[in-house]
Amino acid sequence: MTAPSADRAWHGPSLGRWGPLLAAFSALLAAGCAVFSHGAYWVESRRAGTRAVAAEAPLSPPVRANLVAAAARRWADEGLAESARRMNGFAGRCVYADAVRTVAWFYVERVSYRDLVVAGLESLRAALEAPEFRARFEAARDEERRARFAEALDILLLKARAADPWFAFQAGEWLAVAMEKNRALLGLPDGAVVAEFLFGAMDRLDPYTCFLTAEMQRAYEEQESGRYTGIGAVVEVHGGRAFLVRVFEGGPAAEAGLAAGDEILRINDDPVADLDPTEIARRLRGDPSTGSGSPRAESRGESGSRVTLSVLTPGAEEPRTVTLVRRSIVLPAVRDVQVLDPERGVGYLALVDLRDGAEGEVRQAIRKLQKEGIQALILDLRDNPGGLLLSAVGVCGAFLDGGEVVRTRGRTLGATWTYNVPWLARPAWRGPLAVLVNEGTASAAEVVASALERRGRARLVGETTFGKGAAQIRLPLDWGRCAVSVTIARVFDIEGEALDGRGVAPAVRVPAADEPPALLRDDPAVRAALEALWAPARDADAP
Repeated sequence: MTAPSADRAWHGPSLGRWGPLLAAFSALLAAGCAVFSHGAYWVESRRAGTRAVAAEAPLSPPVRANLVAAAARRWADEGLAESARRMNGFAGRCVYADAVRTVAWFYVERVSYRDLVVAGLESLRAALEAPEFRARFEAARDEERRARFAEALDILLLKARAADPWFAFQAGEWLAVAMEKNRALLGLPDGAVVAEFLFGAMDRLDPYTCFLTAEMQRAYEEQESGRYTGIGAVVEVHGGRAFLVRVFEGGPAAEAGLAAGDEILRINDDPVADLDPTEIARRLRGDPSTGSGSPRAESRGESGSRVTLSVLTPGAEEPRTVTLVRRSIVLPAVRDVQVLDPERGVGYLALVDLRDGAEGEVRQAIRKLQKEGIQALILDLRDNPGGLLLSAVGVCGAFLDGGEVVRTRGRTLGATWTYNVPWLARPAWRGPLAVLVNEGTASAAEVVASALERRGRARLVGETTFGKGAAQIRLPLDWGRCAVSVTIARVFDIEGEALDGRGVAPAVRVPAADEPPALLRDDPAVRAALEALWAPARDADAP
């Protein structure tokens, strides 16, 4: 989950004659951030375990294999490679020093600059073994030169494990040495070395702390606001084939008659089979880094720009061609509001995200269902990945009469806190309540499920949740467009139990269905929730 985004606003004494020098330094820092304007590499979600940084010992084969796989995912993104080729080495050092300083100050646990340097070196060393990395940079394909550089990195690693830098600029010196060795022995762009030092160090702290390029920042902000420019559909790629899995009502795709299950064969005359998933997403959104070679407005992600798709509908013999006009779309946090059981008056609403405004949407959906005479309610949090911690607290206020919701613990000012239902909040729903959860219920959504269950307000039905009990804030790097999303606190329920790695276990356990049912009422978890609403005192496992 993310705590509210905060810019740093600390001020020191007057700089006097040093002001112009600081301004020049800041300009170089901004230049370093600007060149990292592309890239869509996101850390894969996974259960948090112990920190993997081990400065005292060489990497084990499984850890090295994981680093190689991470580099392969990272460099499958051509946008990141383009940024790396443009990176200025000195500006990169400035960005790196600011990033590691931010982590050392704010991370939930104490982390040394040595650990961060070692993690960056290990990540760069592992990247040399990834075919995707070698494919992006011609210099990395020379086996002999690559071997010499790898040997030099091994020596640097031995020295770094014995070092003890106290300041961020000292950590930056290790990056400078790695770049010098690269220039002499291999010839990668400076930005490739900087990127591995940045992403490698962040990835090794926990699954959620990460460096954010400008493009990643934009995606982060869109997730928080629910607003983006595009065609109004969710696309998944399986085996080189792209399918629409959700089409949003009122969006360009829906207005063109597209529906879930349709397969996209071509995007602007380019076969989908020739594109990786990141490139497919970019071309649908119209990002300028798509590499399509067109500088026209039609290729940019602007409201009013166009994209032409060749689409095959299931059962159709021939594909059809549609031209969609991209526009700004607001994705609702609450979807599928309905009276599920008219006879017993059971309402249903699915909360799919906890972004800004989620509480208001929940309250509005409840008012709509109350007008239709519901007597009980099912809140579906399945596959809700979370969002903002304060949004989770607000949603709890729609069901709770005041009191505690969640606790956080960290080592920086304000990171240790107890969150209560806001004073002026009044419950929108006081009747019987069942909450659906599964392994995809994560982060802030787990806070909602835990609070409602621990306070005796709802019965949980489904599967044990994901188990992400870490809160992050996004901290912009000085004068730049890039940022660090850093874990500042661990999350605990109202009884002091950690959510991280444990999750929330439902009272009524229902395994996920092998195939999605045609009707919502045929869903085993929904059926079990309907029964649980009328048998609140009985704990049972559904067959």
